[in-house]
Amino acid sequence: MNRELFSTEITINGMRLKNRFVMCSMVTNYAARNGEVTDQLIRYHEERARGGCALNMLEATYVSREGNSYYRGVGISEDRHIPGLRRLTDAVHACGGKIGVQLQHGGRTARVAANNMPMLLVSCIPGRTPVEESREMTVEDIRNVVEAYRNAAVRAKEAGFDAIEIHAAHGYLLAQFLSPYTNQRTDAYGGTPEKRMRFPMDVMNAVREAVGAEYPVIVRMSVEEFVTPGMTLEHAANVARMFVEHGADALSVSVGTTETNHYTIPPSCIAPGWNADRASAIGEAVGHRVPVIVAGRINNAETAWDILEKGKAELIGLGRALYADPYFPAKVLAGQDELIRPCVACNEGCVGAMARLEPTSCAVNPRAGYEHRYPLVPAARAKKVLVVGGGIAGMYAALVAAERGHAVTLWEQGNRLGGLLNVAGKPPHKELYNKLVQSFSVQLEARGVVVVPGRKASADDIAAFAADEVLLAVGSRPFTPRYVRGDNLVYAEDVLNGVPTGGKVVILGGGLVGCETAEFLARQGKSVTIVELRDEIASDMEMRSRRLLLERLAAYGVSVLLKTQVCAVDDEENITVMNPFGRERVLSGADTLISAFGYRSDTQLYEELEERGIRSICIGDCLNASNVRVAVRNALEAAYAL
Repeated sequence: MNRELFSTEITINGMRLKNRFVMCSMVTNYAARNGEVTDQLIRYHEERARGGCALNMLEATYVSREGNSYYRGVGISEDRHIPGLRRLTDAVHACGGKIGVQLQHGGRTARVAANNMPMLLVSCIPGRTPVEESREMTVEDIRNVVEAYRNAAVRAKEAGFDAIEIHAAHGYLLAQFLSPYTNQRTDAYGGTPEKRMRFPMDVMNAVREAVGAEYPVIVRMSVEEFVTPGMTLEHAANVARMFVEHGADALSVSVGTTETNHYTIPPSCIAPGWNADRASAIGEAVGHRVPVIVAGRINNAETAWDILEKGKAELIGLGRALYADPYFPAKVLAGQDELIRPCVACNEGCVGAMARLEPTSCAVNPRAGYEHRYPLVPAARAKKVLVVGGGIAGMYAALVAAERGHAVTLWEQGNRLGGLLNVAGKPPHKELYNKLVQSFSVQLEARGVVVVPGRKASADDIAAFAADEVLLAVGSRPFTPRYVRGDNLVYAEDVLNGVPTGGKVVILGGGLVGCETAEFLARQGKSVTIVELRDEIASDMEMRSRRLLLERLAAYGVSVLLKTQVCAVDDEENITVMNPFGRERVLSGADTLISAFGYRSDTQLYEELEERGIRSICIGDCLNASNVRVAVRNALEAAYAL
């Protein structure tokens, strides 16, 4: 791998970038409710600038209040936003990076509840656009928004940004005008491809006039929307040429619209670097006159290098990879790939938080966005710390404690670290969990943590060790109701670990574990039925990952019984179930029953220590049987409380 490709400088209209890594905009919900920059947002960007990114791109930043799409979106719609934005740009510059701002208007994606203003629509389309608190844009509205972009560009330059990115992707207002899926106007702004381009080109011209010929202006595009009739790569090539002719200095290639945002921020079933060929096509369409940035599941050095080496793009856009590890670029440039904490594309901490109306973070790096609360500084007093259990919570707590200067020993009763992560990495498309375990193992060694495999801890052992602090990360145990029994009954994790099953399988429980086990078996040609009490399966999954998993289960022919209660399972594996109408039926003939009812915390060791007066702190599933995001978050909190 030629790492000089990564470190080669590149210029975008006079803006010199020290390497080929760009931090793509990712909405954070870190701004104040009035759109002003906060210290939290500044610390977040500082960390990624220190991590080696040549250019940070500030998230979708609304040019006028009615266009704000987020309950804590960043604003550049008024002069009062400038001082905070200036503090942000100064902070990034002090860390040796460049920073741009992404100018955005939400159109039909605007958040009326946050803005107290009606939603502006390109076209009123039944079933696609809301009726309540919305209206179709008039020509005067269009002209006002163009002026809003112009004024925002002036503010961006005054605030010290090194570049502007015009957001014409992901189903926001400019993309809505460009796409026949959302633009059904019959006036001068719709009806033909040329008319649909008019408003975006007016915005491009206004921004260029506002900042001058020597200021870098980038355009972000969704080059495919995966809806009918929507933006196609062929049409996007024409749009890209028009943007370049009207003054765009670089193009940032992405995909998706509102209805297909599972492709914009794709889960792990989408191949790494999957937009590279699209970026290459756009580069060819514009005659390679401007640099092309590409994003989309670029989460390792090999993928990034392949894109650059083959000339598919000039710059690598990193989004979630920088949530997981803000020092990704620096580690790649230093040849320390094994130290990179990989993004597992679970979407739980980042875009999953957006759906929950929470500030974003990362399931594998809970410091992301909370650098101000958990600074990497030494603890007030170094302590002797014992961590019992080497699953995700135990590994992360041990790592953070060591980073803060504590002397840490980790006992793991198995022969390898990882705990349930080793199971989580078995279903299709979940292999990155194995890389996550490997990454943590390398980091623990680098930080001097003493890892003792094959060490099952007892209360006597812990007492004899005489640690200042004991963190219990002994995990959880699979749960099965007492009325479920049978010789052919196995746990889902055992199946994923290789326990054989028959050809006809019934899975009791349709949460994340049950559904992933169903796919695991269906891919082997097994006949699979899921029995779930709730009214939907995989309800504990992030919606983008869930959507694609459900499509795959349907394609494999997995049967699903919803709102169905398991009443009893007899010794011959006959399953008595009750449907939503209170009627019982018997499911028979299954070769294997799989219990996927969930997990319960294992608190036995904690209780033994309590009885002996030995203080300990439960973390991870030992505290709350949940998921990686929750386990890692409370591991961080415990490690900082030492």
